[in-house]
Amino acid sequence: MSDRRSPSSTQQLVDLVLDPRDRGYEAAAQRKVAAGTAGVRRWYDRPAVAIGCLVIGFVLAVAWVQTHRGAPQEAKVHDSLVQRVRTAETTTSGLTGDEARLNAEVSGLQQAALGPAAASLLRELNRNRLLAGAEAVYGPGLEVRLSEPAGESEPSTAPGHGDRTPESGGHILIDRDIRSVVNELWADGAEAISVNGIRLTPTSAIRFAGDAILVDYEQIASPYVIDAIGAPDRLDTAFANSAVASRYQTLAGAKGIGFSFGEKPRLQLAAGVVPPPQYATPTGAAR
Repeated sequence: MSDRRSPSSTQQLVDLVLDPRDRGYEAAAQRKVAAGTAGVRRWYDRPAVAIGCLVIGFVLAVAWVQTHRGAPQEAKVHDSLVQRVRTAETTTSGLTGDEARLNAEVSGLQQAALGPAAASLLRELNRNRLLAGAEAVYGPGLEVRLSEPAGESEPSTAPGHGDRTPESGGHILIDRDIRSVVNELWADGAEAISVNGIRLTPTSAIRFAGDAILVDYEQIASPYVIDAIGAPDRLDTAFANSAVASRYQTLAGAKGIGFSFGEKPRLQLAAGVVPPPQYATPTGAAR
């Protein structure tokens, strides 16, 4: 058998490489030119284009109407909720002020009733109230700020942040983050701590409910501000060298959260709400 290729097949390969155009298209174009139909528009071309544009415009208009039909009602509901929240915040602020004023009056009445002889007892009482978080305090300390990224982000996969619950709503920061900062500040020597203005007491709880972080059943939102009263230099140094600070510096670089801390010459912390004990009785008390 001879494997020599015919001249015609070789020429076809050369033509395919040098001129890949299909000859059939050129032949069809030449036939249209010969028949005089090349470039001739049919009578229904323009109406078809106009009808197509009208249909597309109608579909877009219907979609816009359906999208924005409920917007005014949603705006009213949003404004109503915002107004209710602001009213509740104003009421809470007023009640907090009344509580501070009444606490000051109670302290004055206690001093007047006990007299100079009971000054040591009064000092002990005030100290215990301070330790319990039931007394408003001020002093130097450290302020730590945590905040969610400016845009939407996926839950973090950094160590300690991989087991988000479905209720977390894709937040980077959840209750565990606030607790870790608070616990680190206690360990570093803080004497009093508040989270977004809510004073922590021995019975305080920081938990996640639905899509919100609660501190003693009060909802807080980003940015989260943790104020701690104590020796500023000691708190700053210990917190900066902690694993907690290292973790959130990593999250700040990887996920874009806001994280900062710094010394404050004066912090003002309101009194917390300490519920009365129901089962615990002091040793030596009358039974």
